[in-house]
Amino acid sequence: MKNISVKVSQHDKYQVELKFICPIKSGKKIGDYHIELFFFLPRNLEVTDTNFGTDQFYSDFYEHIRFQTPHVELATLVSDNSLPLQRLKNADSQDNDSYGKVLKMFCSIARSAMRDGESAVENTHPLNRIAAGRKFLNDSELLLKKFRTCRPGQGSVENLELFDLVDEYLSIAANSYRYKLWEFFQIYDQQELSQLTTEITGRELEYRQSCNYPSMPYEHADNSELLYRESTLKKAMAGLLFLNVETRRAGVFLENLLLGISAAIAMAFATAVSFIWKGLFLEEFSLSFFIVWVIAYMFKDRIKSSLQIYCLTHRNRYSYDFRQTIRDGLGNDIGICREGFSYCNASELEDRVNRARNRHTLTRLENGSREENVMAFRKRIEIFGSPCRDIFQEFDVDGIVDIMRLNVRHWTYKMDNPSRTVYTSDGKEIHKLKAHRDYHVNMVVRYGERDGEDHFERYRIVLCRNGIRRLERFDSNGDQIS
Repeated sequence: MKNISVKVSQHDKYQVELKFICPIKSGKKIGDYHIELFFFLPRNLEVTDTNFGTDQFYSDFYEHIRFQTPHVELATLVSDNSLPLQRLKNADSQDNDSYGKVLKMFCSIARSAMRDGESAVENTHPLNRIAAGRKFLNDSELLLKKFRTCRPGQGSVENLELFDLVDEYLSIAANSYRYKLWEFFQIYDQQELSQLTTEITGRELEYRQSCNYPSMPYEHADNSELLYRESTLKKAMAGLLFLNVETRRAGVFLENLLLGISAAIAMAFATAVSFIWKGLFLEEFSLSFFIVWVIAYMFKDRIKSSLQIYCLTHRNRYSYDFRQTIRDGLGNDIGICREGFSYCNASELEDRVNRARNRHTLTRLENGSREENVMAFRKRIEIFGSPCRDIFQEFDVDGIVDIMRLNVRHWTYKMDNPSRTVYTSDGKEIHKLKAHRDYHVNMVVRYGERDGEDHFERYRIVLCRNGIRRLERFDSNGDQIS
């Protein structure tokens, strides 16, 4: 991995997820990356700085940072020379903390390998799909068998319990990817692979039941225990790679400086008015001077307030709202992150951003003579290479994953009903049809490395009052990518 990359997806009904992978480059002390998100909202949504300000944005914004899971292909992981399996076999003689670290890392690697393997089958050419699907199913079953042979024969009760929890989670994860592939096989009428998937998942459930694992799905039950354990175990296993973030406000000195300058300008105005009035019209204190002084002070107060609002509004374009210190589990500093949010006019954006937005005539007609409302989020990440590489020396951890999710529920409050009735006619009869009422929010993602070339990607979030309907991606020519 050499350059920063991004993956944008719909996380759930109301959340868009952006996953940025920032590489830890060997030989570089600091990796300096920047990320900018521009949201172009149609005027009829009435999302402005008065009802969706900075505080609301950060309230609807969720993020977490972790190390990237080391990439190992499934076929490599189940081979006789598999280094992760060898490390796991040799780790049972270590202390609890070291064994738990190796076990959780293996769990993350195995889950990632199965996820990538399942995705690769779906993207395989149709002529090779049967062979690829059969190999994935066999390798995923072989992986669990080899893993279970690594169960410590002797060891602390804590290590044995942890191994069983990892075993349970990998069983859940393996079947979840198999079920996903089963649905894919059903669509493309791959009956042979569908039957093989059914047999393997059935054997896995029998194994889980023989171990008395609570995560068993039942037909006439709410199966909440399965979802609870899957979610809890996923977080527990991935917790090894997660980083701690300490957040504090940024730009406090600049903010106070701008407020002080605003107050000074306002006071200078009031003082100048009083001296000019006194020098031109009055020789001593009088009622007229008192009235002029009160009026000058009134305008001074308004000037001060207006200047402060103006300065704070424009400050966000050149400074950041928050500064975050990124630390590992031992409290060592491994990076710094700064982020800021502001509204801006489309006419003030760089030409490259507006070209990426690629407005069409219909978009301009939709908003009339006014531009779209534009929200901008900026982020800068500095990664200290040496401390990062020292944390997992025995594993190939070569990147930081920054995951951001934005909840768009507040954007839907002013929307019309999600559907309405339309009509069609065949010349003989008129028929009623159902039509969805959609709203389009365009998002331009800009990212890159310091002193490097910036990359631009455009997405369209198709919304209705019930949430996100779909997420569309476009190329540099404005054509939708399927």
